[in-house]
Amino acid sequence: MAAELRLQGVVINHKRVLRVMREDNLLSLRKRRFLVTTDSRHYRPIYPNLLVGREITGLNQVWVADITYIHLREEFIFLAVILDAFSRRVVGGNGARASRPLSPCRP
Repeated sequence: MAAELRLQGVVINHKRVLRVMREDNLLSLRKRRFLVTTDSRHYRPIYPNLLVGREITGLNQVWVADITYIHLREEFIFLAVILDAFSRRVVGGNGARASRPLSPCRP
C-alpha cells in the first residue's frame, strides 16, 4: 500500500500506513497452514476406549493423558500432562526439550 501511494506522489512512511490500516481494521489476516501432527496410518495396535458407556461420578476414578509439542523460537519442547477426567484438573505433568526423553510425570 505504501509503495502504491508513493507511486501516486504521496510522501508517506510504511509505518504510518500500517498504523492507519490497523486503526481502521483493514489488515488482512494470514491463513495459517494446517500442520498435521498425527500419523493415523501406522502399524501399531489401536486400543479400544474402555470408558464408553461408563459414568464418571467422582475424583480420581479416571485419569487421562496427552502429549504435545510446543514450538519455541529456536527449539521444540514436549509437554506431557495427566488430567483427572471428572474435574478436568491437572494431576501431573512434565516438559522436556525435544533432544531429551521425557522423565516420568510428577504431581
